[in-house]
Amino acid sequence: MISQILRQSISFVPWQWRIRIKDIPFIASFQRWLVNQFLNNQKFIHTINAGPACGLNYPVCLPDDKLIWTGTYEVDFSTALAKAVSAGDVCYDIGGFRGFFSGILALAGAQKVYIFEPLPDNCQQIKAVIDANSNLSSMNLLDIAVGEQAGEAEFLVMPEASMGKLASSSFQSNAKEQNKISVRIETIDELVQSGRLEKPDLIKIDVEGAEIFVLRGAVNTLRQYKPKLFIEIHSRELARECYFLLTECGYTVTVLETKQPPDFLTEPEVCHFVA
Repeated sequence: MISQILRQSISFVPWQWRIRIKDIPFIASFQRWLVNQFLNNQKFIHTINAGPACGLNYPVCLPDDKLIWTGTYEVDFSTALAKAVSAGDVCYDIGGFRGFFSGILALAGAQKVYIFEPLPDNCQQIKAVIDANSNLSSMNLLDIAVGEQAGEAEFLVMPEASMGKLASSSFQSNAKEQNKISVRIETIDELVQSGRLEKPDLIKIDVEGAEIFVLRGAVNTLRQYKPKLFIEIHSRELARECYFLLTECGYTVTVLETKQPPDFLTEPEVCHFVA
């Protein structure tokens, strides 16, 4: 009974307060105690009731999914992503992780959301998100990676089982992987030009340091169709490479965190490009 009440309790907290709770010492520690005492490692379907993901049914496991439970997970990025979607858009979520941003794209009115995710644990979670949102028929999972050339590649599963990257990624090169798996890679250009997927109106990319490979394999699509781009950039070196490729394709690039073009000095090392 207590667990059931606590699961729903967040819905009665004004959304603006939820972001600030972590900064209120007594309240923050009391909330952590309640979660650890009564909800620790419990899995349940939660309907997010505020923020850009409002209305999304999401399978949460606390405390890991606390920010999703509260509706405050990456608020600035989520809000910008949702606002960029027009009704009827075709969206690609490259690096779907656990399906949260895919759900936001679908809620915002996308006609199709193609979710690219090669990691089996994440695919299982994404399928659970799709099943929990039968009213959102637009989400489609493709359990493949996206890169510069089609083929097979080595994929490193990191110690946190929901995180992984292509072996060719330079991001966190010193981190020791937990496992290695072989994954299929496709390029955006090949998928679009062959007619296997509709041309994209918006692409979100978060691939743990392999973003330049995704872009190189999508150059023709970017030049021809100019989809809106939201890209998580994982180093300043990658920022430069991605920036120059995008400007050559005719894009204007700004950094979400600074609202300015990148200068490769003052923006965060890990940041988001909007192009």
